[in-house]
Amino acid sequence: MEIECRYKVNFVDGWQPETLRECLAGARRIVMTAHTNADGDAVGSLTGMYALLKKVMVGCRITPMLPDGCPEDLAWLPNTDLILSGKKDLDRCEEAIAEADLIICMDLNGLDRTGVLADAMREAKAKRILFDHHIGPDRKMFDLVVSDPEISSTCELIYWAFRATYGREVFDVDAATSLFTGLCTDTGTFSYSNRQQSLYLAAAELSQMGIDPMDINRQIKNVFTVARLKFFGYAMNELLTVYPEQSAALMVIRKEDMQRYGVESADLTGLVNEVMKLKDTDCAILIREEENKVRLSLRSKRHTDVNQLANELFGGGGHTRAAGATSFLSLSETVKVVKEKLGVKGSERE
Repeated sequence: MEIECRYKVNFVDGWQPETLRECLAGARRIVMTAHTNADGDAVGSLTGMYALLKKVMVGCRITPMLPDGCPEDLAWLPNTDLILSGKKDLDRCEEAIAEADLIICMDLNGLDRTGVLADAMREAKAKRILFDHHIGPDRKMFDLVVSDPEISSTCELIYWAFRATYGREVFDVDAATSLFTGLCTDTGTFSYSNRQQSLYLAAAELSQMGIDPMDINRQIKNVFTVARLKFFGYAMNELLTVYPEQSAALMVIRKEDMQRYGVESADLTGLVNEVMKLKDTDCAILIREEENKVRLSLRSKRHTDVNQLANELFGGGGHTRAAGATSFLSLSETVKVVKEKLGVKGSERE
């Protein structure tokens, strides 16, 4: 569908506001979730949706949950104290999923992205709605898909969808704070993923709903611990290799690197974006060793389609300029595959 608001917002899959109303109608037990290793867009989507549904689904039991729980640096967002953790509260999560008559997934394109919750999600008898802006949503697993891969963030997608369905009056300060946060984090405070005018219109309208954009920006950016800040410096100085001929940069992080500084995977959020500040680098890949797997974060500026690159490497994906993948090879084998794909040689640290 298209929404006219001085600019056309395009939604795929033939979605219409009345369809969303129909899917929500009658639901009494709603479960909501987003992807593993939740970022600002995932948590913002979850807490923003919670605030919206409390307005339009009065008397309904709403249970927000995340596979890994809410990251500490986003715990300041409204209603994060209500989020169940799949790791800490798996029994409660699975019970709520089994009892739900509606499941809403956000900021993911397939149920496998729900981690430890995935099996329960697949077995659930409830209807499923997906709000997402990634390429290739798994339409077979959802009764309704609200999707636009060209939009900046899932939070922006939710804003326009609920604005079209229920009007601006449904947005309170909590909803606006959460959704504005997702807009900021998924665009690097409007420095990328910002090609559509709808992003700025959404940000302008949300900023008029009683929020404090400057405070939100401060909460997003000024959250580094000493250990995290030192690790960023160490990673940029010791773990980064630049390949000028390929306009590419590679950062390889071992588990012992993180243990040495006392940081966790969540503390690496934003590190690959720092690499993108290099003047002549078009593509940056961060390779991180985890338990029994290796995670890849890919970013690009103009020329490299990292969604395609991630898919060709290890069946990953995401967006044209930001994507991820998981390798079940060893760290050294993963690095070798990536280098061969980039067409680089060398025996530097792997």
